Amino acid sequence: MALRRLRTTCLLAGLALAFWVLPGDAWAQGSGPSARLVTLQGIRAATVAPSGLGFAALALSSRRSGPGGYIQDADGSSVVGFGLGDANKGVGLQVMANITSLKSSFGDSGHLSIKASRRMTAQTPTFVGLSMDRLAGWGDAKGVKPAVSVQLTWFPQTEIAGQTYPLMMTIGAGSHLAHNGRDPAVFFGAGIGLSANFGASLAWTGDTVTLGSAFRVDGLRNVTFAANLDDAFDQNDSRRVGLSATWLIDGLFGG
Repeated sequence: MALRRLRTTCLLAGLALAFWVLPGDAWAQGSGPSARLVTLQGIRAATVAPSGLGFAALALSSRRSGPGGYIQDADGSSVVGFGLGDANKGVGLQVMANITSLKSSFGDSGHLSIKASRRMTAQTPTFVGLSMDRLAGWGDAKGVKPAVSVQLTWFPQTEIAGQTYPLMMTIGAGSHLAHNGRDPAVFFGAGIGLSANFGASLAWTGDTVTLGSAFRVDGLRNVTFAANLDDAFDQNDSRRVGLSATWLIDGLFGG
């Protein structure tokens, strides 16, 4: 049960955080197509938060977990973290603390995660990343083996009906992904920014398909909402809906 909950938390953290792929970067926040809200949910991307950017996310899920019809009640998770360094010039780091469940005593179970990222190309932004999850676990997560993954993420553009849209593409491989989080697998996905306030994505998590979407509300530029359908085709009898909200906090270190 602890492994199932931990796997769900990792997915929820990824869903909650995937939309701010390049905060602070001119390519992501300039005029034209780059102003559209590009998102990719359900898998780890190779990007990290820039130095001094903090975030806090809350995710809720109606869960049916595990093959064989094993059902868990609705639950949620939360994550807080921040960025260090500069992936555009050197190595960027992202540190996160994950709370695996909102039930019982808040914070009584969780783990740490860290991700390193490096930008590889000057034109089409392309990043390589290394993630380590399930570190220093406590509560139900204590003693669970760490998970490792590598990712490649790039940001091309496409033209549809005379309009240019930004894309986010990711491919990677990692441990503890397939067969209910027991075995290694390859994952991949693509997302598109359809407007300044909406983006959508499709991802293969290594075990199932996740359909994702992200939303912004005018006047709340530091808050983004996301909705997803995990195990969209019910391949593992674990289809569930996830909702999340993430708050961005810039200038944590006085920058």
